[in-house]
Amino acid sequence: MRIRAAALSDHKELAHLSKVLGYPIEEEVLIEGLKRILAEEDHLLLVAEIEGKAVGMIEAQPYSTVYSAGRFFNVLGLVVDDQVQKQGVGGKLLSVIEAEARQRGMQGIRLNSNVKRHAAHKFYENHGYHSSHEQKRFIKEL
Repeated sequence: MRIRAAALSDHKELAHLSKVLGYPIEEEVLIEGLKRILAEEDHLLLVAEIEGKAVGMIEAQPYSTVYSAGRFFNVLGLVVDDQVQKQGVGGKLLSVIEAEARQRGMQGIRLNSNVKRHAAHKFYENHGYHSSHEQKRFIKEL
């Protein structure tokens, strides 16, 4: 397994992984988003590659607020293809993001997980994460 920066050529696998995560997306829309994210210097989009195929993905960006000391990485998404789950792919993706956060002098990793994703919660707890509070997400489309 190799962890590397995502590339535009990963768009088919990333569309599949987005569907696995529960967010089906049209390939053309994903390609445009991928172009935008790859151009952002601080935005990290990494893939886990096995035998030349992207089978996992983690997306993170720096996060800081006036009410917290220090900076964090905010994980926006982490997904592993059903075919390779429970083989250490997700843990490896997390460890790479954690190492990058340490290298940048960040205080930790922040992430949100839907309250219904019990298996994901167990996964995060097994990797040393703890839940700090529950919340609802509100969106207003413009």
